[in-house]
Amino acid sequence: MTSGERDDDRRQAELIQKSRRLREDIARTGSEVTGRIGGAQPALRAARALTSAPVLLAAGAALLVFSGPRRALQLASRGLVAVNLARRVLGALGPGRTRRGP
Repeated sequence: MTSGERDDDRRQAELIQKSRRLREDIARTGSEVTGRIGGAQPALRAARALTSAPVLLAAGAALLVFSGPRRALQLASRGLVAVNLARRVLGALGPGRTRRGP
């Protein structure tokens, strides 16, 4: 075995060790982040439930009854923008996507 081959083998062993350490660090950091985010899951489930179709239909009907058709239309158009934004944000946050389709 030549000196160059020994250096290559040593360098490869060092890189494998470094790779192991980095994977362990990433796994440790990932579990910490997952633990922190885990506390937000109930709030995310509630937000997804509030942006579901039945809840929105009930809110729209109540809005129509209590505020009249003209004001209800104005508020509904603003509300649809907010709901669309909420669905996009919730969809980007992970599983249980609110949006259907591709």
